[in-house]
This record gives sequence, C-alpha cells and structure tokens, in this order.
Amino acid sequence: MPGVEVRYWYEHVTHHPLTAGGPDVEKAEHHTADTPAEAIRLIRKAVHALAAALPPKERKRALSWAEGGGCVRAIAALHRGETCGFSLGNRGAWLEWTVRPYHEFRTPEGRRLPLVPADVPAGTPH
Repeated sequence: MPGVEVRYWYEHVTHHPLTAGGPDVEKAEHHTADTPAEAIRLIRKAVHALAAALPPKERKRALSWAEGGGCVRAIAALHRGETCGFSLGNRGAWLEWTVRPYHEFRTPEGRRLPLVPADVPAGTPH
C-alpha cells in the first residue's frame, strides 16, 4: 500500500512489587523505532545501564540476552512481523521491554498516523 511503512513500538515498563502498595506501574517509556535493530538497541542499552545493579543471576541472564542469541532472535521475530520482549526482576520490581511492529501511513499533508492491527484490543497502546 503506497505511503504505508512498518515502524516498531518500543515500550519499557517497571512494575512495583505487589507488596509495595500504590500503583503497579512505577515507570513507563514509549518510543517509536524505524528498524528492528534500532528497537532492540534501545533494550540492550537499558539492560547494560542496569546490569551492574542487578543480582548476579539476573545480571548473567540479562547480559546473555543482550549480547547473545536473545537479541538476535528478537530482531528476527520483528522482521517476521511478530512482537518480542524481554523481562527481568530487580530487587522485587519487574522490568518489561516489549517491541511490536505496526503500520504507519502518511497523509497527503505529511502527517503520520498509526494503523491499528486487527489483533490489538481497543484501548491498547499501539
């Protein structure tokens, strides 16, 4: 379809432990990336920034994903049009990264508008 491009919606959410009280979500970041590699680079950068503060077991798992097959498989999934993600625990909090492809088209005025995939429920960020 002319004027339609695939973009990648990046989301990073940090959940509080259930015992902490208050809202479940502590922090949420959203970005749009132009390529699968760019989207996964955002996850890798965040994981590397957190690595030193993670418990040893989670640090090893996080760096293994960021430097090994996990990030490669995630890029491949995005190229196939599939959603991918990574999550880890850090001192009782739960961190989740998700990337999903979406279609975007430009209006004649040059505005970018998202096309909502049929499998995304109403009200879900896309």
